[in-house]
Amino acid sequence: MRIAVADDHHLIVSGLETLVNKTPYMQFVGKYQTGEALKRDLGVIKPDVLILDYYLPDQTGTQLARFISYYHPEIKMLILTGYDKPGLADEIFGSGCMGYLLKSTADSNSILEAINHIYDGRMYIDNALKVPNQEKIKLSAEAEARPHITKREVEILKHIASEYSNSEIATKLYISKRTVDNHRNSLMIKSGAKNTVGLIKFAMELNLI
Repeated sequence: MRIAVADDHHLIVSGLETLVNKTPYMQFVGKYQTGEALKRDLGVIKPDVLILDYYLPDQTGTQLARFISYYHPEIKMLILTGYDKPGLADEIFGSGCMGYLLKSTADSNSILEAINHIYDGRMYIDNALKVPNQEKIKLSAEAEARPHITKREVEILKHIASEYSNSEIATKLYISKRTVDNHRNSLMIKSGAKNTVGLIKFAMELNLI
């Protein structure tokens, strides 16, 4: 499992690098202080999981996550931040991230647990996070079981259901065929579908088309 980090706090990054390198099935493939630097290298380092801070010098973690979710849907993302505010969880999960941890409460076990959860396509949220009434946030079983589907993936599913080829979809959406291929592969993994018929059935079950 290939892990990269975008965070401008040296101690945090150093700790994550050590943790990942001590875990036999993980490989630390990159550390970045800005979102733009990470974007430039994504095609080279090809991470499976990204750990993002919410506040980066050039953009927020959710702004970066939206970009990555759009162009690299196969990458799973986790926000690890010291920042918490009402509505932030919705913003984070709405950006395409599948995990949200607080630096103040996260330890090695919870970080590894979060990474493994999102790598397997499951959402993860810090137990310490609270809603305004001070009750702990709990993901419903339905929300946890349902894979996250991006807006771009919904668009592509609709075109697949209309029997367009990947090349035709790329032309219609003004993106490369390779990007469509990546989205389609991501959808196959998330849905467990083995073919186009399975993808369409999956989309219908989730009322996406």
